[in-house]
Amino acid sequence: MRARAAAAAAAAIVVLVIVIASTGGSRAAPPATGAATVVPGDALAYVHVSIEPNRPAVSAALKLAQRFPTYPLIAAGAVARLSAIVAGGGTADFAHDIRPWLGREVALALLNTQTSTAGSELVLDVARRTLAHAFILRAGASTDAAYRGIPVYRYRSGAALAFVRHYLVVGQPASVRSAIDAATGQLPSLDASPVYRGAASGEAADRVLDVYASSAGVQRLLVPQGGLIGALGALLYEPDLTGVAVSLSAAGTEAKLRVHAVFDPNLPGHGGSGAFTPSLDGELPAGSLLALDVIGLDRIAPHVLNAGTAGGIGVQIGPLLRQLGAALAAEGVDVKQIESLFSGETVVAIPPGRGLVIVTRTKDEQAVRTELANLEVPLSQLFPPPASGSGQVAQIREEALDGVSAHQLILAPGLELDYAVFRGLIAVSTSLRGIADVVRHPRSLIDESAYRATLSGRPDRVTSLVFLDFSQLLNLAEQTGLLRGTRYRALQPDIARVRAAGLDSTRGEADSTAELTLQIS
Repeated sequence: MRARAAAAAAAAIVVLVIVIASTGGSRAAPPATGAATVVPGDALAYVHVSIEPNRPAVSAALKLAQRFPTYPLIAAGAVARLSAIVAGGGTADFAHDIRPWLGREVALALLNTQTSTAGSELVLDVARRTLAHAFILRAGASTDAAYRGIPVYRYRSGAALAFVRHYLVVGQPASVRSAIDAATGQLPSLDASPVYRGAASGEAADRVLDVYASSAGVQRLLVPQGGLIGALGALLYEPDLTGVAVSLSAAGTEAKLRVHAVFDPNLPGHGGSGAFTPSLDGELPAGSLLALDVIGLDRIAPHVLNAGTAGGIGVQIGPLLRQLGAALAAEGVDVKQIESLFSGETVVAIPPGRGLVIVTRTKDEQAVRTELANLEVPLSQLFPPPASGSGQVAQIREEALDGVSAHQLILAPGLELDYAVFRGLIAVSTSLRGIADVVRHPRSLIDESAYRATLSGRPDRVTSLVFLDFSQLLNLAEQTGLLRGTRYRALQPDIARVRAAGLDSTRGEADSTAELTLQIS
């Protein structure tokens, strides 16, 4: 499927909302959404943008976008691409030729077909039909055969056009005919689709962007892409997924992204998962770069690792952990029992001292100390020194940290595993400093202003909680060489504008909702 070209067209539509919002206004209302009535109900994906210049939400998106250094260049490129599509591959001045007749919304749909290539349908709200009609004729459109009584036009490029209700639809001839069928009731429209309506339910009134994908759309458009897009598709897709909707809104220096997925309750694989009231964020030190708070890490980790593998991210981690587990089991270690220690609320974090730390709670400290102590020798035996040349014998040490006994296993050069059991907590880290950060911190993560700014509106009970101090993470990634290359250097000025991110998720019997807040400098 030609998803990359479709994604580029979608990006042009997304940026459009920022470009054409040129004036503020006093009218606060939900966006116009009628474009979905001329899109077939089985569409794989649908991108919808509010372009009403008098909507305060659109003005807010414009102001936030202007904080990004490369915005003018990206916006100009997106407008040029969109203008070329509407003009049938020719050139057009957006402000002079298109904006005067354009209405309140623009949408792009990727349509289901019998082939491996998705159809595409661009939908533009038309406020002044006479001007729009004159424009397409000047751009070279000629009259083609009518379909269901509606005139269809054709560009020399082969693209078809039709005025359907108060919309101009542009796409392949089959796509335009499908739009007419949806508008005239010959095909179910996306607007009437129960899956689409369920996925889009609960969206904020101040949104400027909506993105919808059906289960087939996630499988066909996202998962095969690889990289971050492929990882996102793997995270979103579940066997009982029916559809997912993403909406974006902006206010002041914050951008809010809402992801709502709906599931078929009659299919296996889903169900309301255990919600919890986060408490471990108070056990992490202020200045932590990352915190992922979940319940049942032993169950969630494989899904996250599989998503990373699908996206080409950390592809070796999953296989290495499986090999390690198999080796420990061969040494007589009850791996399942060790994993079960992290079946309750567990937080994975990067504290100020760097490294990685995992913290969970226990009601039986002595039993856990015994289990972890019994793991030390089998684990150290998996890392013998090389038969020849310089090497290092695995070392097991015990250190006192403010009265807390911390165990340090130095397994190989640059590889260690440390743990401590104290105050009803189990802390496991890749460095002794990570354990020390949890044991002794005068201020906790919940005292951080960025944490409060991005997560203060979270529900009392969630199924996961994520915080990222984006600025510190970016610096760490640059120092360790994880981020480099010409593509990163081009994006770095924009990425650096994101100061922090907070995400909370909830899950029910037939849906799940994740809300992401980005703090922009």
